[in-house]
Amino acid sequence: MGFFGRLDKVDGAINRGYARWGKKLWWGVGLAVVLYGGWILYASIWGPPTGGVTLIIHNQLDRPVLGFSVNGVSGSNAFAHGGGGATCCGNISGKTAEVIWTLDITHAQYLKGLRLEKRQTIVPLPKREWGENYLHVYFLPGDRVRLWWGAGFIHPNVEALPDLTTPTVKDGK
Repeated sequence: MGFFGRLDKVDGAINRGYARWGKKLWWGVGLAVVLYGGWILYASIWGPPTGGVTLIIHNQLDRPVLGFSVNGVSGSNAFAHGGGGATCCGNISGKTAEVIWTLDITHAQYLKGLRLEKRQTIVPLPKREWGENYLHVYFLPGDRVRLWWGAGFIHPNVEALPDLTTPTVKDGK
């Protein structure tokens, strides 16, 4: 039996299998498509908010923040005493947030002997609601960090935010 004879046998076997199992095969494919579509519909209407987050920094420290990250998503730097900035886009989820930041120095602080310091803390991540795609990160004196979800760049008075926990700060020297 040559090559084409074997090819005819394989083709016949495939055709017999399709005649026997073809309907069940298409029902299975159709069921998978319907289940996937149902999951997409559930996630888009009733599921938790997901997707890209814009990190916004609010620095209330007397030192500039050279850079920071929340759960591995890096943010921008900020000047001292009210500086801010925004960085887009990253995915931040979970119940806690690990915030790592580097404190920079001004020229006057350098002359006084201050150097770069890396700090780290773990704080609870507030619950995210639909439409809240901006995570505001507040750096406050005393190594306090507060997080707040918002629908835009507008933010509340920092003292109005709940202090969810006493953070544990590690000096990363």
